[in-house]
Amino acid sequence: AEDYDTIRPTFAETGTPRLPVGLNLGAQLFWQQKRFPAEFAKVAAMLMYPQYWALRLTGVAANEVTSLGCHTDLWNPWKADFSSLVDKMQWRRLMAPVRPAKDCLGRILPVLAIRTGLDPQTPVFCGLHDSNASLLPHLLSDTPPFSVVSTGTWVVSMAVGGNKVTLDPARDTLVNVNALGNPVPSARFMGGREFSLLTEGQSDDWTEADIATVLARKTSLLPSTQQGSGPFPHHRAAWLDADGINGGQRFAAISFYLALMTATCLDLIGAGGPTTVEGPFARNRPFTRMLAAATARAVIASEAATGTSIGAALLASEHGTIQGAGERFEPPADPAWADHARSWRAAVDAQG
Repeated sequence: AEDYDTIRPTFAETGTPRLPVGLNLGAQLFWQQKRFPAEFAKVAAMLMYPQYWALRLTGVAANEVTSLGCHTDLWNPWKADFSSLVDKMQWRRLMAPVRPAKDCLGRILPVLAIRTGLDPQTPVFCGLHDSNASLLPHLLSDTPPFSVVSTGTWVVSMAVGGNKVTLDPARDTLVNVNALGNPVPSARFMGGREFSLLTEGQSDDWTEADIATVLARKTSLLPSTQQGSGPFPHHRAAWLDADGINGGQRFAAISFYLALMTATCLDLIGAGGPTTVEGPFARNRPFTRMLAAATARAVIASEAATGTSIGAALLASEHGTIQGAGERFEPPADPAWADHARSWRAAVDAQG
């Protein structure tokens, strides 16, 4: 790791923060080359995971920018080219050709058609990174500025046409590259994992009375349940004014916490305009309402079960059909919502 840190490109070059446990792909490749030089000398091509499956299906090796540009250290999003690391390590000659996500690489191999029973003319497209698949439908239909929050194990916030800000790599911000090849300021935290840990075995039933109680008491969860990532990687989680709360109130407070963490991520990347929430959190009304309150902007809860699947399907569509937008939440008129957001931020700031 120390050796890698001396040669990896700067955040200014790649928009990639230094991440732990091998989350920088460049670090994995560096380790493989240093630790297993004989095996590495036999490498025929280097390509990203989605395109590995395209290779298995078609026999065609390709790379693609949304995966190359997702905290790998391998891509310079400002120059739309491989980073200086790739040339330092003499990997450029091994990199499979970069092709657009929507490129049809070919038909499935005949042997696979026989084994699977699929039509031999089944096309295989180059493919793209999952969060960027969620973003793609909005790139094709929405007018900037807007932001998209893709929720799952990770909650990934992406701002398009927002305010110019200086990203802070210490707070888990990064630059993604969208399916059109353009840089996208992004931030993330492990919101889905936090939600699972916090609600495990508990009911998600809540009432408007539960919401009112949490707002009145300012019952709050402070970051971070999952440390080591997100906008507050070194803060320790703490409950405020939570004595005696029932299950519905706890669920509401957890949802508020996740919304306020998401709002922080959006602030860090200069987001503007409406925010579309994709994935499971789109169905969480306390989350979407608090996100609207904390950002003072509209939130659209996507009707789609997964924007990732829709974005991937659009690669194969000639018409670019877009799904319905979903329910729109304006910032609540009740000032208690915004007051709760301000109180939470003040308490987080007091944590130091």
